[in-house]
Amino acid sequence: MNLQRALIYLLISLAIAAAAIIILHIWGVDLGALFFKLLATIGILALLVGFLLVVKADFSEHKRLKDENFID
Repeated sequence: MNLQRALIYLLISLAIAAAAIIILHIWGVDLGALFFKLLATIGILALLVGFLLVVKADFSEHKRLKDENFID
């Protein structure tokens, strides 16, 4: 499995986890301050994974352009 696919699966998993936590909160499960801490942590991890995906895509594009002699 390549890195990009793993990062996409991780991003999807984080979104599912956040949705599950929000649904639990809607249905009255009292998580207290843990609710906001978990959502903040998931949000930060999602931003990090998104950043890594963008960086990987940018480096891959740069390498492709260099391999095809469009840039030096």
